[in-house]
Amino acid sequence: MKTCPKCKTENQESSPLCKKCGAQLSIPSYQDKKEKVLADKKKKPYWLSLALAIVVIFVAGAAYWVMKGDTAANPKVSSQPKVEKIDYAGQTIAMADIQARIENGKISIPLDSVKDKKIVRFEYAANGIQVPLLAYIAPSGRVVTAVSMCEPCRSTRFHINGKKIVCNACATEWNLETLKGIQGGCLNYPPDVLPSRLENGQFQIDEKDIAKWKPRV
Repeated sequence: MKTCPKCKTENQESSPLCKKCGAQLSIPSYQDKKEKVLADKKKKPYWLSLALAIVVIFVAGAAYWVMKGDTAANPKVSSQPKVEKIDYAGQTIAMADIQARIENGKISIPLDSVKDKKIVRFEYAANGIQVPLLAYIAPSGRVVTAVSMCEPCRSTRFHINGKKIVCNACATEWNLETLKGIQGGCLNYPPDVLPSRLENGQFQIDEKDIAKWKPRV
């Protein structure tokens, strides 16, 4: 309400003239309006702005990790045998199919085939079990042997792209050296590593390790 400076009558805030004596009432200046707006803003609880800021940070962080990926490095990789280092910079290498040999409870593939092709696919088929397998050489020279399957999308083929191994079906990418997820929809399901050893120019995987393997999803 506005109070008339002449007759002290209470008038509506929007009235330019006093309803009783007709005297002109004061009109709020631009500065008055500005100060009122700023005062209203100060009345808003500080915790509301803080809560909104926290929500924005949380959503942005969640989106980043979904896109970027934060899966842990696979400890099985570090125990794999090593050969010469390889620089894959600027290269895309398709998976090559090779034949494996099964005898004395072991499945074997030639070291020379892995060194030549860089990433190979072979199959274990015995005792009513059929499992696709792969082997590749990481940039450090570590030779990784694993089940050749991206379980969520059921693809069994991959390729090397620079320092990444990539699923041919869903394009999920993992670090060649650690199998840590980089980006894509199947980050938590890189090729499942199977321990192997190098003997007499052959990489050998125990048949029992393959026979007991089960899909993770």
